[in-house]
Amino acid sequence: MATRSLESQMPKGITGPGLFRLFLALIVFVHHCSRFAVGTSAVFVFFTLSGFWVYKMYMERYRRTRQPYFTYLVSRAWRLLPAFWLITMLSALFLYFNGSLAQYWINNDRLHLAVSSLFIFGYSNLRMLPIVPAWSLDMEMQFYVLAPVIALFIARRKLVAIWVVLVSAAVSLTSYLLQSSFQTASFLVFFVIGMTAASVDWRPSKRVVIGCIAVTALLLFCCLASPYRGILLVGAHPGPNSIYTPHANVALALLAVPYAIHTTGKKGFRADGMFADLSYLIYLLHWIGILWIDSHQGTILHRLLFIALAWVLVLAMAYIIWRFYDRPINRVRSRWVAGRISAAVADAKLA
Repeated sequence: MATRSLESQMPKGITGPGLFRLFLALIVFVHHCSRFAVGTSAVFVFFTLSGFWVYKMYMERYRRTRQPYFTYLVSRAWRLLPAFWLITMLSALFLYFNGSLAQYWINNDRLHLAVSSLFIFGYSNLRMLPIVPAWSLDMEMQFYVLAPVIALFIARRKLVAIWVVLVSAAVSLTSYLLQSSFQTASFLVFFVIGMTAASVDWRPSKRVVIGCIAVTALLLFCCLASPYRGILLVGAHPGPNSIYTPHANVALALLAVPYAIHTTGKKGFRADGMFADLSYLIYLLHWIGILWIDSHQGTILHRLLFIALAWVLVLAMAYIIWRFYDRPINRVRSRWVAGRISAAVADAKLA
């Protein structure tokens, strides 16, 4: 009865997929401007959602286009790169006026820095990352290249869904333990969880979703209220318990998966699509805010003031970029993909 009551009290709008993605991006922002080290778990959930939506889009949309794989790759690059280029330029300007741009130029291989700043590939392997959160975009881009093959394999139903997830988990664990240079393999399990959930149309029950939320809240409270708070409260001077921080983030991400998948089938606020787009912009743009905060040393009150200002400025800049740059570009991309679908239909009629 308690579960049913809680379900009825939950406003439908807050379960929208776009708002949840925005929430994840803001968690990463909190992670970078505080000691609360849970941002990595949010990135892992992003990977899961990416796997879910890429599977759905490829199987239901891109496969219907002319030259599906080519259309898919161009569309994915078109979606990520323009905003990445703009925010990279803004970051370079900030670092230039901050007097630290030369450090990135000197400490990185220049060709590597130039290529990764243009195409994202290899970004996570830079010695100094101008936009630290962009390491995950490198994983995304590598995953995008492989995703259609994985999606078609999963769609054939040769393996039961749970075995697909277990095999991907084994690959990820092996890659992590061997410190493989192909880093995407270490995160493959999160992408595959999302893809598998989409392939079987998994809809976790509200009881499971609320149960996972309750367990997550309980674990967070118990950790933060115990002598082991150093697992999640890390900061610039981590204690001995910080060696368990990566494991805690994996656990938190897995507990968040049912709710993440739950949101994909829900209709959020009218502006839910905007929230989803803003999540990407804030995820990248907030790093400039973090650099700005770190460049102003002082008392705790002084830092809190700059953190508050950074949040206001980042959110405002993200909206402006979305409104006048990202959304118009994305509309052109969507029309281009729609045109490729129409062309494929015309080709089929002529065949």
